[in-house]
Amino acid sequence: MTEALLVTPTELRQWHYCPRVVFFERCTPVRRRETVLMVHGREKHQTELVKERRRTLSRYDLAEGERRYDVRLKSLSLGLNGELDLLIVNGREAYPVEFKHTHRPPDPGHKLQMCAYALLVETELGLTCPHGYWHSSRTRQTHIVPMDTRMRRRTLKAIAEVRAFIELERCPPPTSQTVKCLECELRNFCGDTL
Repeated sequence: MTEALLVTPTELRQWHYCPRVVFFERCTPVRRRETVLMVHGREKHQTELVKERRRTLSRYDLAEGERRYDVRLKSLSLGLNGELDLLIVNGREAYPVEFKHTHRPPDPGHKLQMCAYALLVETELGLTCPHGYWHSSRTRQTHIVPMDTRMRRRTLKAIAEVRAFIELERCPPPTSQTVKCLECELRNFCGDTL
């Protein structure tokens, strides 16, 4: 496996939203224009990470644990490469944490992203990830994302599918939910949507 074919957990989330987002970023010279929402989300994300450093672990129902921020992980065997917002290590167990600036609970794409990080942690650090935490800075709610066998299989399948269309440079079909196209920064490049 070459590093050029490594998929990121973020790309898995984007692939679930619309496979073409990943295709245009990886297989074409198209540059995404940054939207106001993207800038705002990144700023809120950074603010949340600063606040997190001052908090206890009570939000995660953990009495103790070591926080590791901006954890870079890469696995050629998994075909994954990414940087995790936060990893809480408690003995031989670890809990990936993702922060999002949204009012919605985690969707299947977010769960794929979280599971990809858990797989990376287990493979590269030799720790066990029974679940992860997904925190909304808008609602202040923290959701537990279980890392069960079904979720792991779905994530490994998604990694293979994304890697395949990147390697073949074949444009995948658009999302079936065309409402997503209305605010997409790449919709001008699709040509066969809306």
